[in-house]
Amino acid sequence: MTDDIAFDKNVLRRLVDELGATDAAEVLRAFLEDTRRKFEVLAAEVPDPSLVRQEAHSIKSSAGTFGFTGMSGLAQALEQSALSMPPDQLKSATVALRRSFEMTTDFARSVLLP
Repeated sequence: MTDDIAFDKNVLRRLVDELGATDAAEVLRAFLEDTRRKFEVLAAEVPDPSLVRQEAHSIKSSAGTFGFTGMSGLAQALEQSALSMPPDQLKSATVALRRSFEMTTDFARSVLLP
């Protein structure tokens, strides 16, 4: 399953060492729920580049905290280019990031969370 997403288990291991397994799982659940809500906001037919940039920044940082390097990298690329993308390209990039999030969510729920 990790072939489908880029995941650095050592990053998550460090987080678990710092917080403990129970708290790390709770923080991961909160990340998944919060990020799902972010994508509901970003689902606008014509996305607001400033809002996309802001949410991509947040997603980049949070995904990186858990070792979801692929998702974090997509979010970073979107953050850096959101203000210069035409609306159709911005929408496509947002959809691609959402797909990565959905795969990450499936992985997290099936492999990482009890």
